[in-house]
Amino acid sequence: MKKIVAFILALFMLSCAAAEEAPKVAIGNISINGAFSLQCSLMDGYSVTPISVNRDQIIARIASADKTKPEMVLSVAFDEIYSEVDRLNDLTNEELSLIEETFTVVDPTIEITYDETRYGTRLLVAKQLDDTYNYVDFFTIYKGYFVEFILTAGEKAEDKTLTEDQIRMCVDFLSDLDFIPTSEAEESLNVAGKSYQASLSNYDRGFIDVTIREPIVLSEETVQALQVGGELVIGQETISVETMSTEDDIILINDEIEIRKSDEGYLPYFYDAAYMKDIDTLHCQLTEDLVFLDNIDEETGEMLEETASYGLDEFVKLYENENDPGFATDNVNVSFDENGQLSTIERIYVPWQ
Repeated sequence: MKKIVAFILALFMLSCAAAEEAPKVAIGNISINGAFSLQCSLMDGYSVTPISVNRDQIIARIASADKTKPEMVLSVAFDEIYSEVDRLNDLTNEELSLIEETFTVVDPTIEITYDETRYGTRLLVAKQLDDTYNYVDFFTIYKGYFVEFILTAGEKAEDKTLTEDQIRMCVDFLSDLDFIPTSEAEESLNVAGKSYQASLSNYDRGFIDVTIREPIVLSEETVQALQVGGELVIGQETISVETMSTEDDIILINDEIEIRKSDEGYLPYFYDAAYMKDIDTLHCQLTEDLVFLDNIDEETGEMLEETASYGLDEFVKLYENENDPGFATDNVNVSFDENGQLSTIERIYVPWQ
């Protein structure tokens, strides 16, 4: 658990704001010791950006487009040691002391107190409010999952000191966090015989997580409402429209975002890359029948003139080669056979990988 805290703090200095009533937003799915879909309500002006979503962990950043407002990072991960623990409330004082030590061993000056959500779920609250760091870490347990919520002041906030009201608002947010059992969540995609754009992660002993992606489609109402001085919302990203022009039925926003009309609707592109959204993550077995198609030169990272074809061993070798300049696992096409088995992985070239 302390490793998660250190990882998040290394990436972000974050915090939070009030959780007003709003439709709940799906953050992702986790599947260890039972599967859950994780949802939350977002305060006005805030959006959630998943950082890492796989079958046993979710890390997501929740922030406002207004950088003066506080920000936060939510982390949910399963811990086998606590697999039989339903809530933090169930732990003894001795067991709580062991968890407290994971915070104080990092910094003995951290102040630890306890709070409760409106539903009576106990929260460990670790505060570090000095000149070096200014953050609050909320920690609890849900059915063996460690739930952490790190709060810091906004990047451009004049006063970096967190207030009691902001801390209280984070407790309210955690009160509204929903774990929805698999039986109530959406079923996984029927991928048999289909192909998708995807990203790959967490290869381990013949298995890999495949996150299926699809282009984001904007409605005609959204496009018609665009104007300079307004905002363009693409997925979880809110963009201020500073300039806008139209040429050959393509709307150009801020000289970098193109909105192109298609049969599906209006597709936003960042230069030549379509904006994508994750729609499901599948834990797939890799078999000896896997076909790996490669469009990238292993030595230079440049695009090959002709697509090369390899098998499973070559894929694993390239995936695990940290020195390969061209293996971008966020840019692949995948295909499944008629039985839903992952049959083809094709890595595609993009100039910025």
